[in-house]
Amino acid sequence: MNLVGFQTKLKYNAQKEIFSKIPGLENASFARMGGIHRNTFVCGPKVLDERLHLKNKSNVILAGQVSGCEGYVESTAMGFLAARLLANSALPLPPAETALGAMLRHVTSGNVETFQPMNINFGIFPELPKTGGRKIKGADRKKLYSDRALSALDKWMKNFIY
Repeated sequence: MNLVGFQTKLKYNAQKEIFSKIPGLENASFARMGGIHRNTFVCGPKVLDERLHLKNKSNVILAGQVSGCEGYVESTAMGFLAARLLANSALPLPPAETALGAMLRHVTSGNVETFQPMNINFGIFPELPKTGGRKIKGADRKKLYSDRALSALDKWMKNFIY
């Protein structure tokens, strides 16, 4: 069994003591304990152009975690996008209203002063228009973001064939 997500500052003996209190793990042996790790990433908005090329070395393209996205799915998606952009330099960029476009926009044009790697979240999508001067909240808001994203993705996907 492999437990993912135990990046902790706890010393190994303390981790073993705590994990052994979990029902079913009283007699478990642990091959490796968790530890803090540092992800290496560039300040994308400072060094990447809108197509993930280094601004000062256009023959180099970055994607995945090093570009400033966080998460397995996000890193894989950015790698896929980088490969497609390399294969087709005329490929239109994904719309910012899509998850892929929002992540691309975050890593290439976010705030240079406060840039940090990020998982996809509705906070990096372009804002929804206000209705009746009010922000839409909760499940209705998420549904509107999702519907808008799917519509924009459908239009963008018609630009290329797998």
